[in-house]
Formats: sequence, structure tokens, C-alpha cells
Amino acid sequence: MNTKVSYFYTFWHVFLFLFSSCSMADTIAISHSIKLAMPRPLVGIILPSSPNTYDQMASKIKNPKIYKDGLFKFTSGTIYGVPVILSSPPPIGSFSLTAIDTYLLETIFHPGFVIDPGTAGSHLPDLSMGDVVIGARVVNFSNYMTNSLGKIVPGQFSSLVTDKEGYKKGNPNPEYIYAAPKLVKLAELAAKKVARFTPANILSAPAGRRPWILVYGTQGSGAAWLRNIKQITNSTNIFHEDDEAGNYPIALVSTLNKTNFIEIHTISDAAMNVPTVINNYFHLCSEYAQKRSNLIALKMIQMISRDHNNKDFNTFSGGFYDPWSGEIFLSSMKPPGYVSQWTKKYGVLR
Repeated sequence: MNTKVSYFYTFWHVFLFLFSSCSMADTIAISHSIKLAMPRPLVGIILPSSPNTYDQMASKIKNPKIYKDGLFKFTSGTIYGVPVILSSPPPIGSFSLTAIDTYLLETIFHPGFVIDPGTAGSHLPDLSMGDVVIGARVVNFSNYMTNSLGKIVPGQFSSLVTDKEGYKKGNPNPEYIYAAPKLVKLAELAAKKVARFTPANILSAPAGRRPWILVYGTQGSGAAWLRNIKQITNSTNIFHEDDEAGNYPIALVSTLNKTNFIEIHTISDAAMNVPTVINNYFHLCSEYAQKRSNLIALKMIQMISRDHNNKDFNTFSGGFYDPWSGEIFLSSMKPPGYVSQWTKKYGVLR
């Protein structure tokens, strides 16, 4: 066996031993409890650990049961009669912990599909606090290499475009992951019922307005928190993301597990307005945004409870395959008239 391959397998077996030795007792307890008392949940819900709006969702769960696996906690029960499993990976923004949490939730509890309600910073000038981005596709905008001049070279590291530094020729396009079309439509209907008006204090303007529900959104996700207007503009020109958050791992792990997913993010800050000030207004908007996303997720579950064909959500679609046609994602980045008119009058302020 090749020496490098041998080292890899040795490292992997050591990692598995350490991981299992830390959490085996909890894992056995979870598996035993599920076999005894828990039906397969239809909906998995992954909440951020901050802002502190976990109770808004958890309080809706009937007959809650808590399961733990190391750092990770899961709450099962029913919402509107629908079996659910709820988790919250610690801490917010960690790609690794989010991926592990998603993997445990999906492989232990096997939900029919996963909802990720959260907050995000807008990358579009007209997209402002309280607006909703439905992540019909997700892209990791921090997955790139720069050439010698600092230009962004998008795509996976294994297939880079040719430049003067001699990288291997390959596909320069970003790797998008697509949500199931049925979940996108369901999220759209729920968002329109829940998000009908954003008040003036959240918009930091003299008047509120009806929120922009960006249905065919490109959810930008990265380990970096971009706070430079030129950098954001360059990134958006390449990856076409509408906002930025940290939940690409949910889309990736769900796709690998053949589990349908949908990401619903309410805008909590305008990333184009720099420097970012972490003040009372910032926290007010963050909590408001998370609560709005939670309410949309709850409305989706309520709508599912009335639908006798909800088993259709178990059929996997999307993932690495693009189920949409034409320029639907690029055209969706253009704001509706009522949004652009409001922005011209009041601007997007922090």
C-alpha cells in the first residue's frame, strides 16, 4: 500500500476511535430511545445557536424529548401534529460543527427533509432588513483561489482554470447546490403569509414597507465574513449570491445523505454598509430576522399538517442537479418596483 494512503487510513481509524470513545454512550442511548418511543420525523429543523430564539421554536413542540450526543442536543416531538426533530449546532458560524450536527441529525433520526431558518447579511443594494431570501440554491463563496494578481479563481480546488501560474485546466464555475423545488414553492407560500410588513424601526427609515421575498435566491455561504464593498461586489459578480451566511454545510451534507433541504434567511444587516457596527440596533434586527424565519418554518409545518400528500417531500430532488431553467436566478436579483422606489426614497441604512 502507498505510504501516504497508509498514513491516511491510520489517521482515520484513530479519529474514529477517539470520536466514538467520546460519544458512544450517548449514541447508544439515542439509538435505544428512538427504537422504543420515536416515530421517524418528517421535518428536521436546524436553528442557529445565536441569536437566542431557540425557545420560540422549541416551545411549539408537543411531548418534547431531548437527546444528546456529545456537544449536540436534539429535541423531538410534534408541531401541529407533524413529527419533528430540532437541533442547534454550537457555536454559530462554524462550518465543521454545522456539518457534524447536520450529519448526526440526518443519520440518527432520518427526517424526510430539513429546514434551515436563519439570518443573513445582504449583498444586494436594495435587499434590506426584514426581507426574505429563499435559498433555491446555495453556493460557498469562500471556495476560491487567487492568482498572482489577487484575482478570484472560482470553483473546486481540484479543477482550477489555467492561468500564468500553470494550474490544471478545469471547470471554473462555482458549485451550486439546489433545494428541492417542492420545498421552494412551500417556503414561498409560507413566507407570503407570514412576512407581510416590516416596520420602520427595523428598516431604520421614516416608513416601513412590504418585504421583498426573493424566491429564487442564491444563498451565499462562507467561512469569511465579508466587510469590504469592493470585495463583496467582486464576489457577487462571480458567485451571484444575494446574501451571506454560514450554512453551506447543511446543503452539502443533506445532498450527500439524499435528504431534501431548504434554507430560509431573513436579512438582519446590510453588508454593503461598512463598517459594521455591532450595537443594539444590530442585535434588534438579528432577533427580529431570526423570529421571522422561524415563523416561516412554522407556517410551512402547519401547511404540511393539512396536506395528505406530504410523503412526496421524501423523494430527493435538486442537490447537485439544477432543476430550474433559464436565467431564473440572475433575473430574481432585480428588486420589485415597490422595493426600488422605497430604496430611492429612504436608502438602506444601518
